[in-house]
Amino acid sequence: LGAPAELWAATPSGYDANSVFDPRGFQPVCGASDGVYRALQGLIQAMVGDASYREYSPLIAGSLLRVRLELCVVESFFNEAIAPFIRERGLSWVLPLHETVETFLAGVVFAVATNFILIGSTKIVTVLVTYADVFFGFPVRLLSGAAWDSVAKSLRPKKEPPPPPATPLEWVQRAITRDQQPEREKWTDTLSAAEGTNLALLLLFGSARVAGGTSKACRQAAEALDTFVGRYLLLTTVAYVGVKLVHFKLFPDIF
Repeated sequence: LGAPAELWAATPSGYDANSVFDPRGFQPVCGASDGVYRALQGLIQAMVGDASYREYSPLIAGSLLRVRLELCVVESFFNEAIAPFIRERGLSWVLPLHETVETFLAGVVFAVATNFILIGSTKIVTVLVTYADVFFGFPVRLLSGAAWDSVAKSLRPKKEPPPPPATPLEWVQRAITRDQQPEREKWTDTLSAAEGTNLALLLLFGSARVAGGTSKACRQAAEALDTFVGRYLLLTTVAYVGVKLVHFKLFPDIF
């Protein structure tokens, strides 16, 4: 986190200041980012074929390595900077009752570093999740939903159509109360009525539908995080740094 040398020297692990600030010694371990890189590499190779993959390998490798680098920045920041610092120091430096030089520097450096790292890197995560949802989640939701409805429709008992509404008010009431059965009850009623092959098909299509819904939820969460980081994180951290500065300079012992 860029804390002062005396702060790191006081930690139980006893960091050496020169090695901590030497960029040549920075070798982050990014297991998750490497996994995404290998998965994208294999996916592209399977889509374009070996011949095209070899022909365009410099462009493909350069693009994928930059994606991996952006993801690795976030992963290493949390795994190698934030998590160890919080394990050793706790969260007492966030808004302590007594503001010291160490707690002030820790909070300010953390806030500024979070801005630089997250504002750019969350875009990559959003792009990856959006592509995954468009090319995987959306087709799965569409096909599994249609297949589920087709099987479920065959299990529903046929009902005689009601007589036409006598008044416009009755028509409005029917339109409002047409689909008031909760979605969970529809699922449980359909599964209870299914047997044998129909039950197996419903379980298969239902699982695919849940997977597609999970993909959509992940995309929406990534978009919400990206919107927050892009619009509000900077304002939040600037306000936080301002509070820390006023606390440290004017009344370090009040709150």
